[in-house]
Amino acid sequence: MRFTVLDAWRGLAALAVALSRFGAEGTIYRSPLVAHSYLFVDFFFVLSGFVIAHAYLAKVQDGTSMGAFAIRRFGRLWPLHAAMFVLFLLYEAARTFLPASADGAAPFTGLRDPSTILPELGFLSTLGFGPTGWNHPSWSISAEFWTYVLFGAICLSFRPAFAKVALAVAAICMAVVVSLSTTGMDVTFSFGILRCIAGFFIGCATYLAFTRWRSRWTAEGASATLIEAACVLGALAFVWFAGRGALSFAAPMVFAILVYVFAFERGAASRALQRGPFQFVGELSYSIYMVALFVAMVSQKAITIVDGRFGGGHSEMLPDGVFMLKLPGPALNDLASIVFAIGVVVFSAITFRLIEAPGRRFFNRLSERIAQPRRTAAHGGLAAGE
Repeated sequence: MRFTVLDAWRGLAALAVALSRFGAEGTIYRSPLVAHSYLFVDFFFVLSGFVIAHAYLAKVQDGTSMGAFAIRRFGRLWPLHAAMFVLFLLYEAARTFLPASADGAAPFTGLRDPSTILPELGFLSTLGFGPTGWNHPSWSISAEFWTYVLFGAICLSFRPAFAKVALAVAAICMAVVVSLSTTGMDVTFSFGILRCIAGFFIGCATYLAFTRWRSRWTAEGASATLIEAACVLGALAFVWFAGRGALSFAAPMVFAILVYVFAFERGAASRALQRGPFQFVGELSYSIYMVALFVAMVSQKAITIVDGRFGGGHSEMLPDGVFMLKLPGPALNDLASIVFAIGVVVFSAITFRLIEAPGRRFFNRLSERIAQPRRTAAHGGLAAGE
């Protein structure tokens, strides 16, 4: 079973995060839904736990299946992650031809020092080997991969008590984040892996609740539509007002409710999200998330060069290091944000076709080869007699 509506939600959330990468002095960029879109990363974590529990909770039973699972998840994340790193590396090398003052710190220094390359490529940046300054969203990819490993370990060691252990781990991690964070849920390299673990295992618990009570869900038609509408409005209001304050710590629970309701796919909103455009964006969600910063960085550099050459004064680097496009009037800036979003989707479609999908297929085949002897043995084949 594939949760197509949840796929669409993931794509929309990825677009919101992408829009936050491109500073343009308009209504879109200044909207709290975009300004606080970092919270949608918690939606990704909860949804990931839900989907992984659905796909693998019953499959990870021994060392062989654990290895196959780890390879599949590595192959889901790493090929595009590595490809984007190469693009950032090439961009950093190109900066060696520019004066240091023209583009911030000197190339290959600070968070892009060569010593950060291995932690970046090896999913180590959230294990105490970060932060790194390459593709910033990679912190969550690093955290998610090691959370997959933890999921597999719990499946192997505590299967009968999986639900209790998952909730206990989520509670402990959330308690640490709440106790130590001074920026709400907006923690990345520091406590980001704890944030990820908490959201992921709340997502696992949400899936277990879904399977247990699925047959009792009676909402259909108008009632299901009203429930979906209430969930959407509640989630959007939460993101709007939560910011980086204490309220933001509720993000995993808020998104768990959203995931639970839309997993049933019964209302009008679900039917709309099953349409082609939403499914297309959902399929590209990981690529959108991973390429947005690079597209923004290249776009901003091009704008800065053109603006400087023609003396337009339509761009500015703010004191906090954030680039801001300042075209005449908010409408033009909003148009620039829309064009940027379209550019991200187009580039994502390319990376999905050329890198993400082929990489996933390659590692899935490798995983199948590892798992095949176990299945053959289970059916009394040749491997069983060797």
